[in-house]
Amino acid sequence: MILGWLRLGFFGLIGLTVVYFIVGIYSRSVRREKLEKRWVSEELEGDRDLWIEDGMKAYEKGLKRKLMWLIYIIPMAVFVVIISFVNW
Repeated sequence: MILGWLRLGFFGLIGLTVVYFIVGIYSRSVRREKLEKRWVSEELEGDRDLWIEDGMKAYEKGLKRKLMWLIYIIPMAVFVVIISFVNW
């Protein structure tokens, strides 16, 4: 019985990892697009690629990037709560 739960948890983590990477790629592409549109709309001067890379470095250190860890935390917490209620 415990082996089945471990297998379910293992494959669940694999699925969550795939979701995490897909959301990360999508989120970075949306952020890069916003930076590119901002560059054009504000008619900024200087090196465009360097400005966008600086914006992406700031994004990597920001709160939105850290909140992506909730992709792991929330489903695992719900899984543990459901398992404990079912087995109690």
